[in-house]
Amino acid sequence: MNYLRWSVLLGALLISSFAIAQVPVVTLGPDFAEPGDGWDKLLQLRNGNTVYLHFSKKDGLLVNIYDSARALKVADTVHASQWNAADLESTEIDGIFEINGQPVLFLQQLVKYNPVMYRLILDGETGKLLREDKLGELPSVQHRSVFVDDNLASHDMYVEKDVNSDYYAVALFSGAPVQKNDSVRERIRVMHFSPGHELINSGLFYMPDSSYSYFSYIDMAVKGKEKVYMGTVGFNAKRKDGDAGAKVLFSMLSPDSAAFAHEVLDYTAGFGNVGGEIQVAASQLRMLLYVSPQQKDGYSGIIMNTFRESTGKLKKHVQLSFPELSRNVQQNLNYKEEYKGTPQRIHLNEDGSSTLLMESFSFFKQGNSQLNKLHTNLGDIGIALLDTAGRENSTLAVSKYQVITGVCEPFQLQRRSKSEWVFRNKIAALNTNTWLSYDYIPSPDVSFVLFNDYLQYLDTGGQDKVRKPLKYAADANFVCYRFYKGKMDRLFLFGAPEVTKGYACMMGAADYNAQTRTYATVLISRKGLEKKANIAWIKF
Repeated sequence: MNYLRWSVLLGALLISSFAIAQVPVVTLGPDFAEPGDGWDKLLQLRNGNTVYLHFSKKDGLLVNIYDSARALKVADTVHASQWNAADLESTEIDGIFEINGQPVLFLQQLVKYNPVMYRLILDGETGKLLREDKLGELPSVQHRSVFVDDNLASHDMYVEKDVNSDYYAVALFSGAPVQKNDSVRERIRVMHFSPGHELINSGLFYMPDSSYSYFSYIDMAVKGKEKVYMGTVGFNAKRKDGDAGAKVLFSMLSPDSAAFAHEVLDYTAGFGNVGGEIQVAASQLRMLLYVSPQQKDGYSGIIMNTFRESTGKLKKHVQLSFPELSRNVQQNLNYKEEYKGTPQRIHLNEDGSSTLLMESFSFFKQGNSQLNKLHTNLGDIGIALLDTAGRENSTLAVSKYQVITGVCEPFQLQRRSKSEWVFRNKIAALNTNTWLSYDYIPSPDVSFVLFNDYLQYLDTGGQDKVRKPLKYAADANFVCYRFYKGKMDRLFLFGAPEVTKGYACMMGAADYNAQTRTYATVLISRKGLEKKANIAWIKF
């Protein structure tokens, strides 16, 4: 077992004792071979164990468990009887959580073109499969999707867990065109579960006045056994008399109700291509919306909605703006215009303040393959620390340039935090998405931004006039930017970048434990043509 401790940064600088204490401490687990194609996820359990899951096309679902001393104590394969581990290309992961002390996996798989949701419960000590359940099934995906005014009827299943408890909910959306014999009231159903995986409520989602027949899913949140909140866009395939067009709905399921109650946000009339995230903290209930067509000069397209926790009624909505962040990028990143970032995740604090993580996106096409010709530039990072009214208290900005295969949607970091994943790329060399984007580690006095950067760019000290994008993991080196008292320092936690060696981390596999302030990720080290992997625990 290797222990790395870096207590010196930029040797000639005098660093205060407080700053030295804030240099992260890295612990590495035993060496293992670089993971093959598939998906990797770490989960830090409350008992001190760390579970490492690798979804492999060749070997199925592999589970390794490390104890609190970072020693490997379990290496096994999960053998499911219902979910087909050999058919990874028909699988998507809808969530991986610790529930009741155990790793719980929610997997969706196409079975004869019908999406089926499975729940796998593993033992947190041995990794053995304790229980496997089929939670639901949707009609065939072989239909012509309903798409109107940039709103797509959701035909999918979703899982969300309460961040403060082990209650969770599963939503089943049937979005196929409505047929004559269809029961419109039964096309969407939400199941609310206890930490013991008991179904405590099942609610239907529909409009009592039949004003909307189709719904596009935005997000869902759970508050213990009390509430399930959900955001959607309601719309119709054909305009009805008196129809004001698509609108965003904020809906609430209570334990004593068999159906959702709805709050229609009238100001959202005509909105399309809506993304969002719902956050619950103490008595705070917010839904952040991002409407890309609304992102124009002077408008961010980002709207913060505040609701009454007990009724789900809208209290206020505020169009957010970021003048301080724009000044930051103009002064430090040489922007000529304001910062126009896409929301990736929001952290809501109990006092109503929040931290909004953003990233600049741009899209392009390259190549002739229908599967891989769409790409997304993941650009500069913008982070805004907002007060209770949504105004900037402080901002952080970091230069970054990466290219991801496929179209990256807003709130990708929020989905990645719970391990949502689809095996989209059949060519292993193009499946680099797990290495890209970034992570943010907050604290009251010092904060950190983590990402993989282009090795050659780092070799020149970041002085290249024309910055080349990071496209391949082999070019990457993991960097940590520390923000303290208005200053930004760059740290290399595993070693300075060199031509013949480097260190890259799987951002998509990472898990952060806020209680212990420990960030766990999969590290790939390379020296010449040789590579090895380790689990890395970074203590902030």
